[in-house]
Amino acid sequence: MTAHQLRAVRIVLVEPIGDLNVGSVARIMKNMGLSQLILVNPQCDPHSDQARQMAVHADDVLLAAQQVKTIPEALRGCQRAIAPQPVPVTYQRRWRHRKPLCLGC
Repeated sequence: MTAHQLRAVRIVLVEPIGDLNVGSVARIMKNMGLSQLILVNPQCDPHSDQARQMAVHADDVLLAAQQVKTIPEALRGCQRAIAPQPVPVTYQRRWRHRKPLCLGC
């Protein structure tokens, strides 16, 4: 992917509950050349000291993160959405991921 194409990729977190997780996602995004972070109804503070500490050098991604109330708001303007679906299974494994769900493919 070109830098121009990467700028169009949006990462959407739905109701994230951990400041550390949001910061980690921002760091990973920065490492991969992504910059659009959308938080749907966050249950944490993405601007907390913990989030910024985990983001390391991706403070710009955290500060630019958009907060919206609904998934349709987060996906407005998207041509394709891909999302993993965690599914609870037996006590031997906590979660097994199905193939990603692709909307509009």
